[in-house]
Amino acid sequence: MKRESLAYPVATIGIGAGLAVLLGFSLGAPQRLISLVAPRHVVHRLDGRVEGGEYQFQWSDAASQLRFAWSIEGDRLVGAVSTPDTGWVAVGFGGGGPLMNGADIVIGYVDARGARVRDHFASSPTGQEADTALGGRDDILASAGLQTAQGTTIEFERPLAAHDSADQPIEAGQTHVIVASSSVDDFTAYHAGGAKAVALLDLFAGPPAATATGSFLPDHLTDVQIMLATWMALFFIVGVHGLAVHSAAAPEGTPGGAGAGADAAVALIGVCVLLELGSLGGFAVGVALAAPTWLLGSTLALGLLALAGIIVLYSRAFVPWEVVRAERDDGIPW
Repeated sequence: MKRESLAYPVATIGIGAGLAVLLGFSLGAPQRLISLVAPRHVVHRLDGRVEGGEYQFQWSDAASQLRFAWSIEGDRLVGAVSTPDTGWVAVGFGGGGPLMNGADIVIGYVDARGARVRDHFASSPTGQEADTALGGRDDILASAGLQTAQGTTIEFERPLAAHDSADQPIEAGQTHVIVASSSVDDFTAYHAGGAKAVALLDLFAGPPAATATGSFLPDHLTDVQIMLATWMALFFIVGVHGLAVHSAAAPEGTPGGAGAGADAAVALIGVCVLLELGSLGGFAVGVALAAPTWLLGSTLALGLLALAGIIVLYSRAFVPWEVVRAERDDGIPW
């Protein structure tokens, strides 16, 4: 059997590698890999901006677009609450109800003079007052806020412990959390035209916030990235196929060459079989666990590539050319 030239498969693999590099840069792979090796430490700053990785935990409500991010730092809770509204935004902790009755509230808004943030208490199911008006004290240790075209964000620090009867302690376990906002810059204005969301959250355990660089793979690919990935896969398949054919074929006129080619083919077929079994197993587990679509597609594509390699290696190494030619003459595809 004539031994195929290595020039074409090496060239196609080289082109595929070049396209892979372009695809990697378009996906920000170098920065993502660097962040995995040496994660960037985001310093917490009270500036009204919530950066990726600045807080340990984050919760959001899709319907209202209200977001609450927070960290537990020593004896303090450091938090940020955001809303698309341009008035006040608040987050309340605890309370036995009904509605918001008994909740310990951090409320604030941003006007021409800057951020105004206060410690309030829900003294009724639908009303709240400043702690100082109820004989307590304002326990907001530090605060900041920012209002942009996207809405309002306030950041704050408050103690975990309760210091007066108008406070709720922040403790491990499920805490009733209320987030609300209004379109009015007035601490006493009811949020009839604003948004509201409630949740049960363990403020010491999560859910975790997104990292500063996001997930390693993006949720969506652009048309250019899809094109690069498609051509990259095509060139790699052609190149790997060429290498497999070259390894399986025996050099012409070489004594014992057929045996050497067959031995190489057996080894490569073994590798392809293991790859095939691993890919199919990964695909099955992915389906059972409802894995992301990109992972299911990748494992299935890898399995098909391994299957193609098995067929090519077997046909080139163990099926005599005379048999192939006879079957083709008889109309049997091989």
